Amino acid sequence: MNRYDTFFEEICEKYYKDIYKYIVFVLKDRDISNDIVQDTFIVVYKNIEKVYNHENPGGFVFRTAQNLVKNYKKELYKRLINEVNIDEGVMDIRDLSTSIENSLNAEINEYEYITDIIDSLSDDKKKFYKMYYIEKKSMKEIAESEGIEYTALRMKYVRLRKEIKNRVREFAENNFVT
Repeated sequence: MNRYDTFFEEICEKYYKDIYKYIVFVLKDRDISNDIVQDTFIVVYKNIEKVYNHENPGGFVFRTAQNLVKNYKKELYKRLINEVNIDEGVMDIRDLSTSIENSLNAEINEYEYITDIIDSLSDDKKKFYKMYYIEKKSMKEIAESEGIEYTALRMKYVRLRKEIKNRVREFAENNFVT
């Protein structure tokens, strides 16, 4: 057994369970997940020299799995769209998709929800949000007017974006996700 075969065995032992869990989580189908896990490790084996010399072998394995899952989902979508309707009375899947999307979008008043999320911020954070995103002031201008170091202000905006993102996610989970 050469060093590449030994390395491949180590990779399989180390990452197989996590790759499998990830793929099952994404696809919700154990049979297809088994196939894609096998395909993932086939790709790894075919590129074992590259993986062996890679700075992050685990990242290579996970990226390969992600790409195979993405390709599977694309192919599945293409097959679904291209299916020929046997009964002419059946609505085209594209029309149905558009219809569902339009009805969902019609029920959501985005401005109202955005306003609620921004209003839930502290006064200080609302002020920074308004200055940068609404008044379109540069960070340099804001830093000077507020007497804050530029780098400190950048970190405030990083935290602000993260907080808004988390609030949007929470709001969506509480109000839209079933």
